[in-house]
Amino acid sequence: MVQFNRSIESLLGEELKNNKITLLFGPRQVGKSYLMNQIFKKNKSKSFYFDLEQPDQMMEFAASDSVIQKKIMEAGQIVFIDEFHYLKNAGKIFKAIYDLGSREENKSIKVFASGSSAIEMHKHIKESMAGRIKKFQVRPLILDEYLSNNSADLTEEEYFIYGGLPETYIYSGAGRSEYLKNLYQTYIQRDVKAFIREENMAAFNKMLYLLANYQGQIVPANTLASEILVSSHTVQSYIDILEQTFTLYTVTSFSKNLSNELKKSKKYYLYDLGIRNVILKNFSKLSSRKDIGVIIETYVLHYLLSIRNEAETDLFFWRTTRGDEVDFIWNHNQVPVPIEVKASYNKKTITKGLESFIKAYPKTEDIIIVYYKTKSLDDYEEFYYKDYRCHLVKVTKLGYLKEILQES
Repeated sequence: MVQFNRSIESLLGEELKNNKITLLFGPRQVGKSYLMNQIFKKNKSKSFYFDLEQPDQMMEFAASDSVIQKKIMEAGQIVFIDEFHYLKNAGKIFKAIYDLGSREENKSIKVFASGSSAIEMHKHIKESMAGRIKKFQVRPLILDEYLSNNSADLTEEEYFIYGGLPETYIYSGAGRSEYLKNLYQTYIQRDVKAFIREENMAAFNKMLYLLANYQGQIVPANTLASEILVSSHTVQSYIDILEQTFTLYTVTSFSKNLSNELKKSKKYYLYDLGIRNVILKNFSKLSSRKDIGVIIETYVLHYLLSIRNEAETDLFFWRTTRGDEVDFIWNHNQVPVPIEVKASYNKKTITKGLESFIKAYPKTEDIIIVYYKTKSLDDYEEFYYKDYRCHLVKVTKLGYLKEILQES
């Protein structure tokens, strides 16, 4: 089995030092169970693992809250609960476990729990859990993690075609696209169908295709509604479901109330490049694709989300009524850093959109251009445009981007 080094794994290992309820959330097949199993294997003698998607284990929890609480607390010093939202009154039980452990040290245990649906998780994790839980979002592999397997069979281009879901790479050739197809169909049947009326599934599926096809573009809800013949309210409810099952990211427009800025516009990105290609039925090589710019832009978004501290940093795009645009605005502690993504880039100069942005926001200090193909540039280069420091970063070397954003 192909294995990858996940940057989040060391952070989860540190969680063993406290008795907070550690929650791993994210879409299916991103590696939540794998990460919990890694910690479980290293602490096997004092741990127990419950997988609530296994009927026999779920049957063990068909009992009162007090019986379930006792069962968990007697299972081991470290307890793992996969897909915890199947556990009725999970939040109440977790709260009781944490509070008892805080009062009586000899009864303190550590709980790791995973979930794939915010809709279901929010039913359990109430405000009363504040201070008792710590959440970690698990995302698909970023490129550095993908390349950590040291396999000569995997290439950078394959990543951009088949995406970052780890189990994709157990297979080869057509097996990868078949795995992604089956995962996509399972997701529709298992995670979404429960929230959408049967007669609306065709409209929902068509909307998914449109979101994939228009990825990275501004697509108003009323435009989608007119194409799939439902109301704008219904479209928004579908988008909410996709967001809450962690399969769609929404990026809103950056605006400081300048009269010519778009203020309520949104762009949408599916969570994985491979899943997008399943929906589009397109696994062709990058050299023959017209949407290579969208693919690279989507990956940059995925990377930015993976390194963002949500408490300090917002992520936007910027566009004016005249059509001037910057792909992403990294707004850290209210200081904006414009980031433009180009499929091909060769000259040390800035784009028209970046030039317009710094005119509108002259206090900007750093400008970033990320590119995929080049004939003349190295993995990282720097130059000055007037008084602005400009960073040129190759998309396969985004470690430089992380350093720049951490310094800015």
